[in-house]
Amino acid sequence: MNFGKQDVFQNGERFHGYVIERLLGNGGLGAVYLVRHEMLDTRFALKVLFPEVARENDSYVKRFLREAKIATRIRHPNLVAVHDCGYDEARGLYYLVMDYVNGGDLRQAIAFAGRFEPDRAVEVAMQVASALEAAQTLTGGHRDIKPENIMIQPDGLVKLVDLGIAKSEDVKDSLNTRTENVFGTPAYVAPEQALDAAAVDTRADIYSLGVVLFEMIAGKPPFEGPNAPQILAQTLSEDPFPDIRDYNPNVPPMLAALIRRMCVKERDRRISGPTALLREFEKLGYRMERPASTEIRYSKDVENAPTHLSVKSVLNRLPKDGAASEALSFETDDDEIRQFVTRLKRRRLMRKVSVALTAAAAVIATLVSIWLVS
Repeated sequence: MNFGKQDVFQNGERFHGYVIERLLGNGGLGAVYLVRHEMLDTRFALKVLFPEVARENDSYVKRFLREAKIATRIRHPNLVAVHDCGYDEARGLYYLVMDYVNGGDLRQAIAFAGRFEPDRAVEVAMQVASALEAAQTLTGGHRDIKPENIMIQPDGLVKLVDLGIAKSEDVKDSLNTRTENVFGTPAYVAPEQALDAAAVDTRADIYSLGVVLFEMIAGKPPFEGPNAPQILAQTLSEDPFPDIRDYNPNVPPMLAALIRRMCVKERDRRISGPTALLREFEKLGYRMERPASTEIRYSKDVENAPTHLSVKSVLNRLPKDGAASEALSFETDDDEIRQFVTRLKRRRLMRKVSVALTAAAAVIATLVSIWLVS
């Protein structure tokens, strides 16, 4: 679903105690604005969901609010904090007020730099892993790690954004719907995530982060194609993940091996999670200052936090029917991707049946020959 880019606000316009300064980003589902709090004279990022999107399916609203509810519960240097959310009756507009990251996203940084030095790329990846480590207690995984969701401040501090796609046990009853479709972005999605979103855990994030690390160092993602199905075909093929040294020979062999371990296509052979990944980086001599665990735990009084109360009040507006399906999928070519994945599942099933029948026939033939001999 894509409703096209829209101008929701004009510069200088006032909105719920904030002054709109300028547009930061505009996509198919919503937009982000730089705003200034009129009383505090402090800058924030205002994220809005286009009214047409909210009217089309309330699952988009639930994802939007899930981001606020999860982010309220965690404070970590590498996660963007959400301070408030609400619904504007006059505009039919859902909005979040978040930290403003005075920098650009990793996609812009890669476009500017061409490619990163391996040490700098690892520094970024470790900060993302630290954010995932802090959030995994609540979310179980981000599920959409990609350069656009990784912000970099001028001082080098990395901020992971968009926790709305994450699954949280604490908010499942009020925000998650019964069924889950494929999540993620084709170039970064883990194989198991493309086939069955219900089977996804934090190892899918490790895969996606490995792809991002690969792209930072190589200057291009490992799998490319003119459309999403062609990219997915490479991800889901039985071919091994590419060696980063084929693209950048200056990568240390041990780092190249670690990237391939992050991106092993068989989930059970992959590095198990962000904590394990950080340990692997440290074994290679990489270090980063990590906050103590007490600094990343969410407040026990979160139920009375302003953002949490705001989420509750907005949730009361939504239909109570929990049977609606989750409409989120890949960002482009949704129908084509679903058809491709369905065909792939069917081929894999037929291959498994064929292998099983061949094995059964072999066993029967062996038993028959033994019986005849005896």
